[in-house]
Amino acid sequence: MNIRPAEEKDNSVLTSLHISQDLESFREGPDIFRGWKMSAMSSRARDIVLVAEDEGEIRGYIWAVAVRIFDYRIGIIFDMYVDPTMRRKGIGRQLLKQAMDELRSLKVRRFWANTEMKNSPTRALLESLGLSQSPEKVFFELVEPGAKHEWE
Repeated sequence: MNIRPAEEKDNSVLTSLHISQDLESFREGPDIFRGWKMSAMSSRARDIVLVAEDEGEIRGYIWAVAVRIFDYRIGIIFDMYVDPTMRRKGIGRQLLKQAMDELRSLKVRRFWANTEMKNSPTRALLESLGLSQSPEKVFFELVEPGAKHEWE
Protein backbone atom coordinates (compact mmCIF):
# COMPACT_ATOMS: atom_id res chain seq x y z
CA MET A 1 0.00 0.00 0.00
CA ASN A 2 1.41 3.36 -1.02
CA ILE A 3 0.44 6.43 1.01
CA ARG A 4 0.99 9.62 -0.98
CA PRO A 5 -0.22 13.21 -1.21
CA ALA A 6 -3.39 13.57 -3.23
CA GLU A 7 -3.02 15.01 -6.70
CA GLU A 8 -5.38 16.94 -8.95
CA LYS A 9 -6.04 13.74 -10.93
CA ASP A 10 -7.48 12.13 -7.76
CA ASN A 11 -10.29 14.66 -7.25
CA SER A 12 -13.10 12.72 -8.95
CA VAL A 13 -12.25 9.51 -7.07
CA LEU A 14 -11.98 11.36 -3.76
CA THR A 15 -15.34 13.02 -4.36
CA SER A 16 -16.95 9.62 -5.05
CA LEU A 17 -15.40 8.09 -1.93
CA HIS A 18 -16.49 11.05 0.18
CA ILE A 19 -20.08 10.74 -1.05
CA SER A 20 -19.99 6.98 -0.37
CA GLN A 21 -18.73 7.65 3.14
CA ASP A 22 -21.49 10.18 3.80
CA LEU A 23 -24.13 7.72 2.64
CA GLU A 24 -22.62 5.01 4.82
CA SER A 25 -22.21 7.24 7.88
CA PHE A 26 -25.37 9.28 7.87
CA ARG A 27 -28.03 6.92 6.58
CA GLU A 28 -29.46 6.54 10.10
CA GLY A 29 -29.71 10.24 10.81
CA PRO A 30 -27.64 13.40 11.01
CA ASP A 31 -24.56 13.28 13.19
CA ILE A 32 -22.59 16.13 11.67
CA PHE A 33 -19.26 17.42 12.94
CA ARG A 34 -19.51 21.17 12.95
CA GLY A 35 -15.81 21.64 13.68
CA TRP A 36 -15.16 22.16 9.98
CA LYS A 37 -16.37 25.72 10.46
CA MET A 38 -13.27 26.39 12.53
CA SER A 39 -11.12 26.38 9.43
CA ALA A 40 -13.02 29.47 8.29
CA MET A 41 -11.74 31.29 11.39
CA SER A 42 -8.19 31.18 10.12
CA SER A 43 -6.55 32.57 7.06
CA ARG A 44 -3.60 30.27 7.73
CA ALA A 45 -5.26 26.87 7.31
CA ARG A 46 -3.10 24.27 5.59
CA ASP A 47 -4.81 21.24 4.06
CA ILE A 48 -3.21 17.83 4.07
CA VAL A 49 -4.87 15.26 1.84
CA LEU A 50 -3.29 11.83 1.57
CA VAL A 51 -4.46 8.81 -0.39
CA ALA A 52 -3.85 5.11 0.07
CA GLU A 53 -3.21 3.61 -3.32
CA ASP A 54 -2.91 -0.08 -4.18
CA GLU A 55 -2.10 -1.24 -7.72
CA GLY A 56 -3.21 2.09 -9.15
CA GLU A 57 -6.51 2.20 -7.27
CA ILE A 58 -7.27 4.62 -4.44
CA ARG A 59 -8.45 2.54 -1.50
CA GLY A 60 -8.75 5.31 1.08
CA TYR A 61 -7.91 8.87 2.00
CA ILE A 62 -7.50 11.25 4.88
CA TRP A 63 -8.10 14.99 5.01
CA ALA A 64 -6.52 16.93 7.84
CA VAL A 65 -6.03 20.63 8.39
CA ALA A 66 -3.44 22.56 10.32
CA VAL A 67 -5.18 25.67 11.53
CA ARG A 68 -4.44 28.55 13.81
CA ILE A 69 -7.35 29.33 16.08
CA PHE A 70 -6.55 32.38 18.13
CA ASP A 71 -3.12 31.50 19.57
CA TYR A 72 -3.31 27.72 19.13
CA ARG A 73 -1.96 25.53 16.35
CA ILE A 74 -4.43 22.71 15.99
CA GLY A 75 -4.48 19.74 13.66
CA ILE A 76 -8.01 18.71 12.84
CA ILE A 77 -8.66 15.32 11.30
CA PHE A 78 -11.72 16.14 9.24
CA ASP A 79 -12.27 13.04 7.23
CA MET A 80 -10.84 9.56 6.83
CA TYR A 81 -12.19 6.77 4.68
CA VAL A 82 -11.01 3.28 3.81
CA ASP A 83 -12.75 1.10 1.24
CA PRO A 84 -14.88 -1.43 3.16
CA THR A 85 -13.11 -4.33 1.41
CA MET A 86 -9.74 -3.05 2.67
CA ARG A 87 -10.62 -2.34 6.29
CA ARG A 88 -8.78 -3.95 9.21
CA LYS A 89 -5.54 -4.12 7.24
CA GLY A 90 -3.78 -1.15 8.84
CA ILE A 91 -4.54 1.33 6.08
CA GLY A 92 -6.43 3.73 8.36
CA ARG A 93 -3.56 3.60 10.86
CA GLN A 94 -1.01 4.36 8.12
CA LEU A 95 -3.09 7.28 6.83
CA LEU A 96 -3.66 8.72 10.29
CA LYS A 97 -0.03 8.35 11.40
CA GLN A 98 1.32 9.98 8.24
CA ALA A 99 -1.19 12.83 8.44
CA MET A 100 -0.25 13.45 12.08
CA ASP A 101 3.45 13.40 11.15
CA GLU A 102 2.83 16.00 8.45
CA LEU A 103 0.88 18.12 10.94
CA ARG A 104 3.76 17.81 13.41
CA SER A 105 6.13 19.09 10.70
CA LEU A 106 3.96 22.23 10.74
CA LYS A 107 4.58 22.46 14.52
CA VAL A 108 1.10 21.23 15.42
CA ARG A 109 1.08 19.61 18.85
CA ARG A 110 -2.67 19.61 19.55
CA PHE A 111 -4.86 17.26 17.55
CA TRP A 112 -8.62 16.99 17.27
CA ALA A 113 -10.65 14.23 15.66
CA ASN A 114 -14.31 13.39 15.73
CA THR A 115 -16.10 10.15 15.08
CA GLU A 116 -19.56 8.78 15.61
CA MET A 117 -20.08 7.15 18.98
CA LYS A 118 -21.06 3.88 17.27
CA ASN A 119 -17.83 3.77 15.23
CA SER A 120 -15.86 1.69 17.70
CA PRO A 121 -13.06 0.67 15.27
CA THR A 122 -12.16 4.31 14.58
CA ARG A 123 -12.49 5.22 18.24
CA ALA A 124 -10.09 2.37 19.11
CA LEU A 125 -7.67 3.53 16.39
CA LEU A 126 -7.67 7.10 17.71
CA GLU A 127 -7.09 5.88 21.26
CA SER A 128 -4.26 3.55 20.15
CA LEU A 129 -2.46 6.58 18.70
CA GLY A 130 -2.74 8.52 21.96
CA LEU A 131 -5.91 10.53 21.42
CA SER A 132 -8.47 10.48 24.20
CA GLN A 133 -12.00 11.70 24.44
CA SER A 134 -12.17 15.36 25.39
CA PRO A 135 -13.94 16.37 28.62
CA GLU A 136 -16.78 17.75 26.48
CA LYS A 137 -17.06 14.28 24.85
CA VAL A 138 -17.48 15.98 21.49
CA PHE A 139 -14.19 14.95 19.96
CA PHE A 140 -10.97 13.12 20.67
CA GLU A 141 -7.86 15.12 21.48
CA LEU A 142 -4.12 14.68 21.87
CA VAL A 143 -1.97 17.44 23.34
CA GLU A 144 1.69 16.58 23.02
CA PRO A 145 4.56 17.89 25.14
CA GLY A 146 5.80 21.14 23.70
CA ALA A 147 2.38 22.32 22.53
CA LYS A 148 2.60 26.08 22.36
CA HIS A 149 0.00 28.79 22.33
CA GLU A 150 1.66 30.87 19.67
CA TRP A 151 1.93 30.36 15.93
CA GLU A 152 5.57 31.52 15.88
